[in-house]
Amino acid sequence: MTKIIIGNQKMYMDKEDVLSFVNDIKSYDKGSVPVILCPTFVYLDYYKDVCKVGAQNVSINDNGSYTGEVSASQLSSLGINYCIVGHSERRNFQKETDDEINKKIKKLLEKDIVPILCVGEKKEERDNNLTEIIIKKELEQDLKDITRDNIDKIIIAYEPIWAIGTGLTPTNSEIDETITFIKNYLKTIYNDVNVTVLYGGSVSEKNVDELNSIASVDGYLIGGASTKFASLSYIIDSQK
Repeated sequence: MTKIIIGNQKMYMDKEDVLSFVNDIKSYDKGSVPVILCPTFVYLDYYKDVCKVGAQNVSINDNGSYTGEVSASQLSSLGINYCIVGHSERRNFQKETDDEINKKIKKLLEKDIVPILCVGEKKEERDNNLTEIIIKKELEQDLKDITRDNIDKIIIAYEPIWAIGTGLTPTNSEIDETITFIKNYLKTIYNDVNVTVLYGGSVSEKNVDELNSIASVDGYLIGGASTKFASLSYIIDSQK
């Protein structure tokens, strides 16, 4: 199965880096592999003609006096079709709550933008066998009042917090167990719905071939490797 590739480029890359990267990706044959890139807000427009584009965040508000915020309607007006929500870095550094994440998901769905919802556990939580409890709680709160008609419009990204940017990854069996848990839990709640679930956390050209063997994984949410054309193209090529 061809897996979805989503790149979260975070707050990396200056303008010259972006122009070089976009030039490379524009001339590269991605084949039929679904590729979505999520640059910072200031670079969204550079990517629109070369691939599907997502944002890294959205406001809980529709419009108004909210300096520095970007609304779902503004993203929609730019033709943005995807948006990351609930990333652990925002949960940690911006103290983003599950209630706020839930509101953001609803705002995105109102504008037909696909939310990419990140869930995952800390290292001590995994060590104490709390992974499924933590993820279930996040899913319950983040997806509160989301209907059966909308749940399959959402992409879930399982990102163990301790694996993000560390070079560490769970074993294949641990990833498979957790993603299978997420899928089965959502099938139970939403009457046998099939939800797309990605893996994220130090995915790179060095481990993607091994990760590709996990049948339950529908794709990858990639961080640092998505800012390097050589690394990203290798990951995409591995899906062809």
